[in-house]
Amino acid sequence: AEMRPGLIAAIAGTPAVSDYFDLSFQHASPRVLRSMRRFGGTEDFLELIEAIRSIAPEAGIRSNVIVGFPGETDDDVDELAVFLEAARLDAVGVFAYSDEDGTEAEKLPDKVELHEIDGRRARIADLVEELMAQRAAERIGERVRVLIESIDDEGPVGRAGHQGPDDGSCTIVGDRSTTADLSVGDWVEGEVVESEGVDLWVRV
Repeated sequence: AEMRPGLIAAIAGTPAVSDYFDLSFQHASPRVLRSMRRFGGTEDFLELIEAIRSIAPEAGIRSNVIVGFPGETDDDVDELAVFLEAARLDAVGVFAYSDEDGTEAEKLPDKVELHEIDGRRARIADLVEELMAQRAAERIGERVRVLIESIDDEGPVGRAGHQGPDDGSCTIVGDRSTTADLSVGDWVEGEVVESEGVDLWVRV
């Protein structure tokens, strides 16, 4: 709700700030979101994503979603799937609803059966795993700036600006002469040449 055009422009236009947006959508069905006392829905969220990418086309966008909220129907889950396919997010956490002591949702009617929640979570988790891999593959050919965080057997490993701590990594590849002297804390610029799941390989 606070991601106004001015804030998007400030993030995208400030060199010391990564173009990384963690937007906790939670769901895409307006009906379910109202039950959660949240705003928005598929149309609003896609407009926000488009606004971000119109200013920062290579920005990373992450979100979390919950399935199995009381009253959720198969149609609501279908709408969530349609939204995720359209949104092309870089990373998505998928969580199953469970009652929490003292929350308003704990007292709501129309609870979803546990086996149904598990099935819905598995469906959406499988979908986002495929979509995240596709999004990473779309980055092949992009130039990225990587902060080196470790050195492993394959070489220096770090993250680009669009990657949060749990959103994949960048392994640096290239001639030994260009990678041997790299250390933790160094910045490296290169081109994405390969992807596997959400992980990228970057040639210096």
